[in-house]
Order: sequence, then structure tokens, then C-alpha cells
Amino acid sequence: MKKIIFIGAADKTHVLLVLGRLLVALGHKVLLVDSTVAQAIRGYLPHASVGRAVQDYEGMDVAYGYFTPWQLEKGLDETPSYDIMLVDTDHTEFVHPAGLHHFNKRVWCWDGKRLSLEKNEELMLRLGLQDAESPITFFEMLDPAIPGHLAAWRAEMRMRHIQWEETVFRFPLDERDAAVDLNNQHHGRIDLRGLTGAFREVLLTMLEQLGECDRKAARRAWAIARKRVRVW
Repeated sequence: MKKIIFIGAADKTHVLLVLGRLLVALGHKVLLVDSTVAQAIRGYLPHASVGRAVQDYEGMDVAYGYFTPWQLEKGLDETPSYDIMLVDTDHTEFVHPAGLHHFNKRVWCWDGKRLSLEKNEELMLRLGLQDAESPITFFEMLDPAIPGHLAAWRAEMRMRHIQWEETVFRFPLDERDAAVDLNNQHHGRIDLRGLTGAFREVLLTMLEQLGECDRKAARRAWAIARKRVRVW
């Protein structure tokens, strides 16, 4: 099973749900785990319960309320076979220090805010990256990406233990994408219709890089997922 972790102080729930749906359209069996403090994924599920649960949503299994891998393993009764596991977290309980090496791909997520940057730096230090023998590779995801220039935060000495992938996932701030996100929450579904072309292109790039497919397959997955709208 391929394991991909999205880590950092940023709201990435909608992006991960869309990515999960695209991976399903590619034929993968997907497990999406929300191991964040806020548990924002409950706002999208039509029948979310209080506590811990694993439920089917948009063709994938969604797990929430699990803050450690051991809790998740216990929650998956017979441990079904998945092709890909997407993990959303903003703390160190789900991935122990030096445990980032067990993930096939890692995505460092933030929203451009100074406090988010500071929290992410502290998170990386608690994970022991500063003691790693060699830098650990991360993709960078910025959502929302505001037009303009951000300070050269990568030059911070505290982040020298991270090696950055060349590809960066920047989701431009657009009220149309925000409206689709809200509508998906209130309708209990993931509808790709209405998302901007810019959002789509970033998702397709993410699908190529993390799902390891070509652009043609990524576009086909988007077309399939866009047509299939579930009504709960």
C-alpha cells in the first residue's frame, strides 16, 4: 500500500477529498484518514457520527477520530486491502519522530500565514527532522495562494533539514472554488462541476505527482469523477 501524508497547519480537507475521488476514478482502492485536531472532514460526510468511524464516501473509505496508527489499525476490523492511504494530520501522534520515512510521498501544507509557518516549523522539529542524517523530501502545498510575493521563508535555518521537490502545489484563491467547497459540504457530496480551471490544473498535477500517472490518465480521471455526482 502506498502511503501519502499531508502534514501542516492548513485546511486541506476539500483538496484531499477531490484527490481521493480522482484516485478512485483511476481504479485505486483508497483510504483517506483525517487525523487532524479539528476533524474538519465531518463537515462533508452526510452521516458522520461522534467519535471514531470508518465509512464509505464517494467510493473511498474515510476514517476520522483516529489520532494514532494503532487506533486506526484497531478500527479497521479485518484490515481491508487498500492501494493508497492518504493521511491528513497536523500533530505528531499519527507519525512518530523519524517515522516520516515510512511514507512514500510527503506534502508540507500551509496557508501563507506567519503563525502557520511557525507551527509547521515546530511540528517538523518535534518530528526530529533536525536530527536526520540527510534532508527529507517534501512537496510544498500552499492553499490559498495569494497573488504577490511571499518572503523567502525557505531560507530559515530551522527548515534546512527539508529537501523540496521541484513541483509546488499552489491553489489560487478564487471565490468560485470556495463556493463549490461550501456547496459540497452542505450537500454531502464531492461535485467537481464549478471548480475553476486553475484549481483543476493544480489537482491534475498533484494526481500525476502523487498518483504516479500521466496527464492523459489524470484528465480521464477528472472527466469520470466530474460526471458521477452522488446524491445522498
